[in-house]
Amino acid sequence: MKKILLFASLIFATFFLSGCSLGTGLGQTTANPMTKATVIKTADGGTAWEAKIKMDDKKDISSINVLSVAVDPFDENTIYLGSEKNGIFVSHDGAETWEQMNFPEKVYGLALDHSIPDVIYASGVFKDRAKIFKKIGKGSEWKEIYTEPSDGTIISSLAIDKFNANILYAGTSQGVIFKTTDGGSTWNNLYKADAPVTSIAFDSSNSTIVYFGVFQRGLLRTSNGGSQVENITHILSGLGGNQNVFSVVADPRVSGTVYVGLSNGISKSVDGGATWTEINVLGSSKNFPARVIAVNPQNSKEIVYVAGKAIYKSVDGGSQWATFQLDAPKDISGIVYNKNNPSIIYAGLRNF
Repeated sequence: MKKILLFASLIFATFFLSGCSLGTGLGQTTANPMTKATVIKTADGGTAWEAKIKMDDKKDISSINVLSVAVDPFDENTIYLGSEKNGIFVSHDGAETWEQMNFPEKVYGLALDHSIPDVIYASGVFKDRAKIFKKIGKGSEWKEIYTEPSDGTIISSLAIDKFNANILYAGTSQGVIFKTTDGGSTWNNLYKADAPVTSIAFDSSNSTIVYFGVFQRGLLRTSNGGSQVENITHILSGLGGNQNVFSVVADPRVSGTVYVGLSNGISKSVDGGATWTEINVLGSSKNFPARVIAVNPQNSKEIVYVAGKAIYKSVDGGSQWATFQLDAPKDISGIVYNKNNPSIIYAGLRNF
């Protein structure tokens, strides 16, 4: 566990985005799924978690690295996983069984249209070139809607506007932020950061306010849909000078409230990033980066975060925390609530 703290910033960023891992194929069903978990699920709000890796009676997805997780906005039993080397997996029965979709590798971004069923956006790498694809309708083919100009770059983040599904933002491993307002037909450049952009979060009621996490470097914000992007790291770094950003999440219910996971805890703003306070996380978890944060879509006082090999949950806004030990060799890379039934939570795991 100490190795995580010893990685130099640039080396860590390269490792994070390259998706270095053990194994690339699909595994065989195991007697103890939790020891090889790549997806876990809780149906009781986080008291108990179970591995959900079965494909059929002979195969499972224990060997994949999950880079992104999404729940279908029209069917809560349909869950998508973006993987490092095996494309996209989908479950239609609440993660009980999985099937593989035909898609390229390194799927850091998954964005599902909330206005039209079966419209999916996903980033991927095809023949060493980073691209964004769009799929419209069941059984349809993926259509390429964006490509990088050269090999080696990764689309490290992708997010869709909750009010206008034609608007998407994307960030790359080279720090470029760009945007489409017509569902991917055209794109325009917004900003160039000095490190990979790995988090994109919209304000809950005003989607022209967007936050961008620059991996282990800082925090950006736009208040006008990207016409101007400002670096607000200097405000955030007032908390002990820590600018090592690992995750950014906006409260889905309360406008102006945003959380930033740092290398030694979590910071919170309730005024759109103008001022910040430190969340009272458990002290031992500060030895590990807060890679993943999630807020209950129906209860803003319920917060979940991950640090090291533990999942932490608070139901009082961060004053007290319950913990769950993660008995898996991989670490959690993403957590998503079922918005209609938030007692159901999914988490994807990967090697870092």
